[in-house]
Amino acid sequence: MAILHITFGLSAQGSLKHAIRQHHLQRDESVISVNDIFSIGPLSSLEQRKSWLEAYIYRESEDLDLYDDFHKAWEKKIKNLPCDIDVWVWYSQCTHEEIGLRFAMSELINTCNMVYGIDATDGVKRIQPNMTIRQTGELSSDLLMRLRSEAKRFSVDECQQLAKEWEELKQNPSTLRIWQDGIVHVAEDTLDPIILQSAEKAHAQLNEEWLIPMRIIGETIGAIDDYLSEEFVEKRLMTLAKQGLFEIHGDPTDMYSYQVKYVGKN
Repeated sequence: MAILHITFGLSAQGSLKHAIRQHHLQRDESVISVNDIFSIGPLSSLEQRKSWLEAYIYRESEDLDLYDDFHKAWEKKIKNLPCDIDVWVWYSQCTHEEIGLRFAMSELINTCNMVYGIDATDGVKRIQPNMTIRQTGELSSDLLMRLRSEAKRFSVDECQQLAKEWEELKQNPSTLRIWQDGIVHVAEDTLDPIILQSAEKAHAQLNEEWLIPMRIIGETIGAIDDYLSEEFVEKRLMTLAKQGLFEIHGDPTDMYSYQVKYVGKN
């Protein structure tokens, strides 16, 4: 039986493609990525989502064009999916991929295909107990191959429930969602205290007045037990700067062309 693998990021897609090539499975298996970050931005409609991403996340028009290209490739693949192909959805217990699973199920609910899921978080706990992951994209091609035995078929009721949950997620106007043993809608400034703590830590560790933003962004992402995009953290960093908590030196339109200084509350 042929298999279409679905991932929720280019890193996982690349590793899975490499694993398939290594084991000479290319004839029967293919991989497609839903290249999005579902933990951030509105979910109500594609157009509203694109507008938000263009305004807050993407720096260049080429980024939005690439987003469109990936989305069109996804739509074409799902629309023309033959019945004799099984679908394997790879996900982990993080906000982004859990929402991605629900999105994918809403697209697959009316197809004739068998749908399986591989929960990488649970799988890794069994085969590598000392390892924890934030997202499937952190796994090597070897580990992904070992997780294949974890594939479990979704029942019709499970497929319908996940698709229903996607529709419910779309109704909430939030632009930030986090994982707390489930998907939780929160205010967009919820993670700001972690960003401020990370800035204080980075300043103390380096003993420098001005820092490149990536240092603070990296500290922030490392402090969160979930997958979050660098661009979103930078967006919040710039918002905090507008509130007077950071000073900026250089060109803020390019992440690598400016520095920030945490000045705290006045």
